Amino acid sequence: MLYLQLVAREHRGHTLELVPIKTRTITQDDDFLAVLSESMNSIDLQFRDGDVLGVAETPLGTTEGRVVKLADVPVSEEAAKLGGKYDILPAVAQLIIDEADEILGGIPRVVLTIKNNTLMANAGVDKSNVPSGYASLLPIDPKGSASRLRQEILDRWGVRVGTLIIDSRTQPLRLGNIGMALGVAGFRPVIDDRGRKDLFGNEMRITRRAVADNLASACTVLMGESDESIPAVLIRDAPIELVDKAFDSSAMWISPDECMYMAIFDQWRRGVTR
Repeated sequence: MLYLQLVAREHRGHTLELVPIKTRTITQDDDFLAVLSESMNSIDLQFRDGDVLGVAETPLGTTEGRVVKLADVPVSEEAAKLGGKYDILPAVAQLIIDEADEILGGIPRVVLTIKNNTLMANAGVDKSNVPSGYASLLPIDPKGSASRLRQEILDRWGVRVGTLIIDSRTQPLRLGNIGMALGVAGFRPVIDDRGRKDLFGNEMRITRRAVADNLASACTVLMGESDESIPAVLIRDAPIELVDKAFDSSAMWISPDECMYMAIFDQWRRGVTR
């Protein structure tokens, strides 16, 4: 069985284990956890208290009715112009307009948007891992989805776990995709290290660790982006702070004024940088 095992070389001294859960193709009529349970039983894998279940947003969204037939999408004049400008199907452009909180610009085949306080491509609208002629949308309420999955695991198996809804994203001036947490339940997604001392006694002034995003990236290594058919990863012995709460992007958000990229890009657009 393919899995990742990472040894944490610190005072906690434990091993972080990630186990991919490979399934059949998930459809809109499926019970997501029931499909996972079938696969977990086949490899003798069971939930334990303190585990974290990382879930890819597209297969989860498929079971939540977030797959759209492009031929059924009414296209506005604005969407036709946007699609023409960036070489995007007009129906996809319409979905981007509908889903985005703000459209910032784009390059051929990609529009940079803000959705739920997060920079992302195409407002999460994606034509991969859905049937031809369809597109997937992000879950309407990732925090609610994470909370629901966590509660259903408790109800079905009597186990208290954390849950993590995952999408992929790119970073400025870096090739390739990494993971991003859309919604979290059962553990704190960000750890604030401000006020702590480093190895040489220097006080940390800025650092906050994106625990949920880092775990999402580790899961993405195993999930892949194409035909792997791994919609979930079980994370065991993660160095997390367990809490009986759920979190959305607002818990992982930094204002544009405080964000290094957004603040400097804005200055650059106004021609006030060095």
